[in-house]
Amino acid sequence: MTAKAIWSQPLGTAPSAWAAAFGAEINSLAAGSTAVSSVVIDNTANLYTDGWVSLSLATLATGPGTPYVGLYLLPLNQDGVTYGDGTVSGTVAPSVGYWVDNITFAPSLASGTRVGSGYIGQLPPTKFVLAVVNEMGNAFAASGNTISFASDALNLNG
Repeated sequence: MTAKAIWSQPLGTAPSAWAAAFGAEINSLAAGSTAVSSVVIDNTANLYTDGWVSLSLATLATGPGTPYVGLYLLPLNQDGVTYGDGTVSGTVAPSVGYWVDNITFAPSLASGTRVGSGYIGQLPPTKFVLAVVNEMGNAFAASGNTISFASDALNLNG
């Protein structure tokens, strides 16, 4: 019998379940600014292998060029307190070593909800938080913004 690898159940209670990855820290995020999530994702027990994000930004007109939201994964360090290099805040983006994806959008002067998704890639077997950098050209709305997270593993008993 040939072994077969299939996707296993993702983080959450059912396949394709999404969990909040950010709290209110992304609301009113200024253009060019960074937000670090207050939501700690704990992958120490489940050991999921891959992760995704889905975002919905309320009432936003994007800037010219290629507007995007930069996505970073900051693992918990050995000190048990610091995520990433500990320098991320306000206008200080995480170093490039923590970057996982840019979620890009078409430029538009019209204000509207912007929806997108991105692939985080391989997840560390630790606790971690996500960070985003707003490169959309305008500040995020004061409310109604969501960024969610889902993860998955491989089942080798397919």
